Amino acid sequence: MRHNLLFLSGDARLVERLEAALSADCAVMAVDPRGQDSAAVAARFRPLAVIIDTGAHSGAKTILERMAAVRAQFPDLPLIAIGDEMSAQMILAAFRAGVDDFIDRDAADGEIRNAVMSRLRGKDTHDGAGILVSVLSPAPSNEDADLALNIASLLASASRERRVLLLDLSLPVTPAHTALGLEFTFTLTAALRDMARLDRAFLDSALARTENTGLYVLPLTDDENDAALPQPRDLTVLLQILRSLFDAVVVHWGAFSRQAVRAGAVGGTILVGCDQRFSSVRNAKSFFQNLHAAELGSEPILAVHHLDAGMMPSPGDIVEAVGARASLVLRANWNTLALAHNRGRPLALMPPSPYGDALRMRLAELGLLPQAQPGNVAGKLLHWINRTRAG
Repeated sequence: MRHNLLFLSGDARLVERLEAALSADCAVMAVDPRGQDSAAVAARFRPLAVIIDTGAHSGAKTILERMAAVRAQFPDLPLIAIGDEMSAQMILAAFRAGVDDFIDRDAADGEIRNAVMSRLRGKDTHDGAGILVSVLSPAPSNEDADLALNIASLLASASRERRVLLLDLSLPVTPAHTALGLEFTFTLTAALRDMARLDRAFLDSALARTENTGLYVLPLTDDENDAALPQPRDLTVLLQILRSLFDAVVVHWGAFSRQAVRAGAVGGTILVGCDQRFSSVRNAKSFFQNLHAAELGSEPILAVHHLDAGMMPSPGDIVEAVGARASLVLRANWNTLALAHNRGRPLALMPPSPYGDALRMRLAELGLLPQAQPGNVAGKLLHWINRTRAG
């Protein structure tokens, strides 16, 4: 996960330049200080550094007064000014106002990046952020959407006090409408439009929420005619804000999985879906190679959807072919998954099943759920095998 950076500027071209220069390392939240409360936005975005455009002033406030005010708002964060390096008077005044560094607005991308990253070294990118679970799909599938929904439901059911959000980027529409029996009036498009307004009270009133677990759900779309595809950069910034407002966020990246990896938006616990089709195995192998090259900081888990016990390849063969160092086998045939979906109750919350037991145990091993004994013989045997192997 990348560093959060708050940029106070109303200059759209300068914002684009800064985002391009820092795209590999930072999630940039641009706020026009003339129209929004930067302190309120920062409380949700939790930046690790602030950059202020020396050309961004408002009314009677001079830029020097604004820089001093920003320093007072964020006394412990690196504060960088960007402006005309030829103005020696401005540079001196900026440092007197509490700025830590000054960047020329015409500097090369590499120079901008070096100046910013030198101030961010040693900063905790996850400070104050909620748990993140990323479900990725080499090729989108209903089973991967089911997996994200079941994970989110298990996390939410563990405690009503735990605020858990499912961010579902399924296309063309979210399966949560049927799988959880929810109606949606607030979608990702609206969240991106109202990003600066997002806080707990706003989301509590806007988001759909299940009655039995308290799970919040934010879908990309609930209508095939409302599929305005978001930019990876916007998704990354929104995700950072959502993580500050929820105890856990589960993201089903779906068709956006490859873009998310390239944009550096993927983090936390990472699961990659794969089924028994040869094409799925091949796609998963290629996808894993890209994940390892991206150096995400955590070992991705191959989630094998074992839909037919009599069909080859076996889960072990799939794990070996993909080259995954960590794996999770989810045993449930298509009829079982479809029945749970149609009933509007996640499979992992129904009477004990190999699927639910395996998922619950893995989440417990990852520290996302409290340790619990499986409920059926097959699950108990699997638990015993895993425990003895670990010993």
